[in-house]
Amino acid sequence: MSRIQSTIDELLALPCRTYCDLGPGRGALSIGLKKAGRSVVAVEAPWANKENFSWAGEHGIPLYSQEFFTGDLGVIKEPVDCFILAHSIAHFRFSPYVLFEKIHRALPPGGYFYLSTVNGTSFERVLKLFRGQPLTERVSPKLSTRALDISKDWNRSGLPQIWDDWMHVKEYTLGEVRDLFTNSGFTIHSSHHRNNYPGYTRSRWKKNTAISLFPRMADENVVIGRK
Repeated sequence: MSRIQSTIDELLALPCRTYCDLGPGRGALSIGLKKAGRSVVAVEAPWANKENFSWAGEHGIPLYSQEFFTGDLGVIKEPVDCFILAHSIAHFRFSPYVLFEKIHRALPPGGYFYLSTVNGTSFERVLKLFRGQPLTERVSPKLSTRALDISKDWNRSGLPQIWDDWMHVKEYTLGEVRDLFTNSGFTIHSSHHRNNYPGYTRSRWKKNTAISLFPRMADENVVIGRK
């Protein structure tokens, strides 16, 4: 089962009426929820790629052009009772607490906040550490024109910064993500590590054996908080 389908299944298991997909990319989660008969809206940063907007109209999904941190989630007209943040937090330049607290305020009592992200202690990361490789992307000597343009949203110093490119700023452990939720006023509905490719293959048997012995080396962290 793919990461996307696993996420959709976990979201469908929640007793929610309207989902809001933050940073939907090309809309795989939003489209999957819509096809399952659920009400869904999305919010994407104005500077995102055109492909991140083109899919919404085709599937009848309202898509708001709004920046998460400095923008107002009040632009969303629908009564959202579940926010989704899938594989975005590792890119955050601002403190995630800014967004977590904003989502907590926007949710009704009993509403949910679903988050998935790459696991900072995954098998791949541990293997890179032993090989002496960088755990995240290398710093670019030169940024693309687009990267220079969108970095103005978070870098207002006028000086080049390591994180100007769209790379991972920080990768979190499951415990760190849980702390983000509880420190922002959420209770933990559920949390777990997820192995995205548990089936046996010649290329993955070492990884899967390691994860079976040490679950904290799984691919992803998944946390669901409730207001």
